[in-house]
Amino acid sequence: MHSPQPAAPHPPEAAGYQPRRAASTEMLDTREGRIALTRWGSSSEPPCLLLHGWMDCAAGWQLLVDALPEHWSFIGIDWRGHGGSAWRTERYWFTDRLAELDAVLDALAPAAPWHVIAHSLGGMVASLYAAIRPERCAWLVNIEGFGMPEIEPEDFPAHLAGWLEQLRSPAVPRHYASVAELARMLQRRNPALPASHALYLAQVWTRPQAGGFEMIADPRLQLSSPVRYTRAQVESSWARIRAPVQLLYGSDSELLHKAGPTVLERFAQAIPRADIQCVSPAGHLLHHEQPQQSAAHIVRFATAAEQSAGG
Repeated sequence: MHSPQPAAPHPPEAAGYQPRRAASTEMLDTREGRIALTRWGSSSEPPCLLLHGWMDCAAGWQLLVDALPEHWSFIGIDWRGHGGSAWRTERYWFTDRLAELDAVLDALAPAAPWHVIAHSLGGMVASLYAAIRPERCAWLVNIEGFGMPEIEPEDFPAHLAGWLEQLRSPAVPRHYASVAELARMLQRRNPALPASHALYLAQVWTRPQAGGFEMIADPRLQLSSPVRYTRAQVESSWARIRAPVQLLYGSDSELLHKAGPTVLERFAQAIPRADIQCVSPAGHLLHHEQPQQSAAHIVRFATAAEQSAGG
């Protein structure tokens, strides 16, 4: 049985960014297993739901939470295999994330429409969920949730062969000599990421282990997905979304490049009223790199969405 180990405290020199708003954590037992939640703000206020990306965790939202209005409250979910949530005994499938989100919302507030901010994997899940359960989404901010790159038919056998090769060896956690080493790597891959933000993320993504630090996420998350949905399926689903949608993307995003030159145009065609905004300079981690700029876009969008709903 795979299960995450408790994260031990990091040394003071790894503190990096100092959070402005206090967070609390709790475990929620759902039909999809034990899922960790992180809360900011009063539990009496309707919270905004935060859905993180691949290999991230709810604590990573701290940078954006601190930039958003103080009277907003938030609940962040750790997907199974990430952060403090339980690991799965088998492999992870994208559809598991839809089931996890559905189970969490059923447990927290089954009838209420939610305000959702979601990044990458979280954005992909949230967009599909808003199409499947349109009555449960009041508005959605999708940060770079473009969907997985499509596999050309002629490349599909090689893709499956690569997946089978991955299964021959057990997945092992990514290991770093220090938190600072991971922070430097994050900055190399994301040049707009401030040093203090990189150090903070490296801290919440790792735990001390074997003379260094390892990622707290289940290493089996690194396995490629053998079967993917098609762009036509995704875009057909997007057209069913009734809630106001904002798409944020980074000016220098590698994922935007992989998604193809027409992805923004196709997103706009599928969701004609979508508010599409560029954050610059920024890459795929734009809410970590430019939280203030990202927050300004989100607040403007949310205000307009609330005014429209009220009017």
